[in-house]
This record gives sequence, structure tokens and C-alpha cells, in this order.
Amino acid sequence: MQSTIVTVAEGKKSFSRLIHNAIEKKEEVIVTKRGKPVVVIVPYEEYRHSKRVEGYRKIMEARAVFSKTRISAEEIYKESKRQLEE
Repeated sequence: MQSTIVTVAEGKKSFSRLIHNAIEKKEEVIVTKRGKPVVVIVPYEEYRHSKRVEGYRKIMEARAVFSKTRISAEEIYKESKRQLEE
């Protein structure tokens, strides 16, 4: 995915164009403030995908912890489901 870096001030001036590029060109836009990245504009589907990946990672972390404590699969399932619903 192609990236564009803009300052907050530049982002304000060309917000519509940046949104258009994110959608149409599948471009991520990194917005900086005082030289540090503060926000990323990405297509919504990319955002949804990253949230699913993060949810899966949390499930795997919980599973590893529960496996070491000899908690049942049913208890792991219930806790994983609870974490996903949060």
C-alpha cells in the first residue's frame, strides 16, 4: 500500500483529496504533528481487516495463557468470546 505523509495543516487544506486517494488509490495517509505521526487515514476495509487481525492475536494470547494454567477449552472459549465482545 502506498503511503503519503502530510502535516495537520496540509491535511486541513486537502482533506477531501486525501480521503479520495485513500478510497480510490488504496493509499494510506500518515498525518504528522510537529514531525511525529499522530493519525493514519486508511480505507475502511483495511481498518476492518486490521481489527480482525488484532482480535485474532488477542485470542491466541489468551489461549496461550489459559493453556499453561490447564483451564478447560470451554473456559477458554467463553473468555475469548468475552474479550471479542469488549
